[in-house]
Amino acid sequence: MISLNRVIVAGNLTRDPELKTTTSNRKFTNMSIAINDFWKDKNGKLTKKTNFINIIAWGNLAENCVKFLQKGNAVMIEGRIETDQYNDKQGKKQYITRINTTNVVFLENSNHNNNEENIEDIEEIEEDDDTNLCEVVKPSKTKYSASKKPVRHQVKESSNAYAY
Repeated sequence: MISLNRVIVAGNLTRDPELKTTTSNRKFTNMSIAINDFWKDKNGKLTKKTNFINIIAWGNLAENCVKFLQKGNAVMIEGRIETDQYNDKQGKKQYITRINTTNVVFLENSNHNNNEENIEDIEEIEEDDDTNLCEVVKPSKTKYSASKKPVRHQVKESSNAYAY
């Protein structure tokens, strides 16, 4: 039997990521992105629907998301769909479906608080590094332009991030 569980979605963060820790001391962050779908209805009127997708990131990837991202930032998420179950306060079984990330592309940085200075903490890595990565796209006001070839970079003290 063949099975494949891989998704890629892009949208905007609906809230600031917050770093949390499990009881076994594993770091993670829960996020949500909004994805807008547009189409024309039978009368030719442009219609919009917004889908909200739950995301979870673990370890260094979670730390980098908290460090670089905030509500409203555009991101592309790559990962696998997972459904977890838990019992709520009333003891009723609940289900949550979300994307467990393997890669995050930071499509933009805002001019808010810490993003500008954190971008300077990025160092270049070798092209053949095959670790799970997140990408950071530098703000357009920097010396980098879309016409230049991207150079992979790695955030210091992490094996999970690279930038253009």
